[in-house]
Amino acid sequence: MEEKQGVAKVVSIIPGLAVMVLTLYVLRIFVEPWMTDAVVFGQKGWFVKVLHLNYILLAIITGMLYRNVLFGGKIPEWAEEGFRTTRLFIKSGVIMLGSLYTIQSLAKVGGIAIGLIMTFVFGTILFVMWFGKRVGMERSMIGVMGAAAGVCGVSACIATSPAVRAKPADVALAIATVLGFGIMTMFISPFIGHALQLTDYQFGAWVGTGILNSGQVLATCLAYNPTIAPGTAVAYGEIWNVVRVISIPFVVFFITMWYWRAEAEAECITLGGIIKDKFPVFVIGFFGMTALSSLGMLGAEGSSTLKLMREVMSWIFGLGLIGQGAYIDIREIKAAGGKPLQVGLAAGVLKYVIALIVIMLFVSKEASF
Repeated sequence: MEEKQGVAKVVSIIPGLAVMVLTLYVLRIFVEPWMTDAVVFGQKGWFVKVLHLNYILLAIITGMLYRNVLFGGKIPEWAEEGFRTTRLFIKSGVIMLGSLYTIQSLAKVGGIAIGLIMTFVFGTILFVMWFGKRVGMERSMIGVMGAAAGVCGVSACIATSPAVRAKPADVALAIATVLGFGIMTMFISPFIGHALQLTDYQFGAWVGTGILNSGQVLATCLAYNPTIAPGTAVAYGEIWNVVRVISIPFVVFFITMWYWRAEAEAECITLGGIIKDKFPVFVIGFFGMTALSSLGMLGAEGSSTLKLMREVMSWIFGLGLIGQGAYIDIREIKAAGGKPLQVGLAAGVLKYVIALIVIMLFVSKEASF
């Protein structure tokens, strides 16, 4: 019986996955080369040089069109299981990104990343707590919004919600607010980066600090520079992103203690227990891949193994981001409103703008690795 259920599960994935694979194939093999050669307003490659379009942005846009136009706002049952593989693709790709680093290179940038990320993470949470209290938001709503805006839109929000007894509506509203803001920054950040002539290091550090969702950090970095290799925007952005994701258990503990500070239940909450329950497992895979790279087990830079891995990564991320686009429901974003929207957007804008200023003033243009 279990074997039959397993086979049925695999079969149910195929239709939606086939749509994603075919879409990405068309975008990469036909659409992107056409954009590179197309002459618009007398300029060859206008779509790429002026609009900075590439297969990553097109993948997200196409996914959004599937859900909100072609599918009428809801992924159909026949495609649902296939599109659910989105998170698997993105997490698998992030694990493989560990191959871009060595332990030595992480050590060089780690201190800067940890300092900036922790300052912005806990600074944002404190701002949400202060502003949320001023406008009269419920404490449970403040808790999940603080986690969503401070760390990582979806994961931290969901991880925090049981600890602060948040209602499903609170969680949905916090996620919709943060993802809505993230969608906007995902599209405008590459233009801002190019206008300010940010290096890949500056852009990756800014986006990894200032954008609120891990998948959107990845998408934005790849939209700025779709090359997957050491020294590119995605390589730097993911360092900041991974440091931020690692902070989730500590953020959950901090918000939980804030929420229950006057309650007896706070006595049974321990940091160790929260780390055990909430630590993002895929981060272990990321550092495992970095260890293999440090030991030279993946080959030297430029080896056929690494070239193959990076080509596989580009396809994995493309598939994942088509799916991510398909999970952007415009109606849910429109529904996000009231005090949570005010607080979430205020926190998001402050974090985004201040991160850019700090990166431009205090972070070198080029990384030390």
